[in-house]
Amino acid sequence: MKVIYTNTPGSERGTCYRRLDQFFGVIDGATSVSVQGDAPHIGEAYQRQGISVSEIEEGLRLDGPTVAQWLEQGYKASAYPPNGYAPVSSQAEIDKAIEEEGGDETDPHKMKVPELKEWLTAQGITFDPALNKPELQALIPSKE
Repeated sequence: MKVIYTNTPGSERGTCYRRLDQFFGVIDGATSVSVQGDAPHIGEAYQRQGISVSEIEEGLRLDGPTVAQWLEQGYKASAYPPNGYAPVSSQAEIDKAIEEEGGDETDPHKMKVPELKEWLTAQGITFDPALNKPELQALIPSKE
């Protein structure tokens, strides 16, 4: 179970929220802990039990998507979490999603437009930024 200590509790399913002033000891069944605010004693107690602890930057929202929900919406795992949101998924879940996503595409014919533009620029090929994907692909030198 994920446990989050914050002064702005949320209502995410499967997550136990506690206010920073409600720390009375390590919660049984905790698998990961996040702390938002100045409470190093909380993180230290969980780390002594071998439980991973992460800090949440003040001001970040806690009600964002999980990495699985993020991927379902068509976003890349490497871009998780969304700007302004704290990660809801554990670091292990995020790392696994990034690993499954694979490395960057190396075949320029399979690249998305932004990556293709970067690749063309790196090859020293100039182009009109308004070109669409087929027009950009036509600029890729043949392998002969």
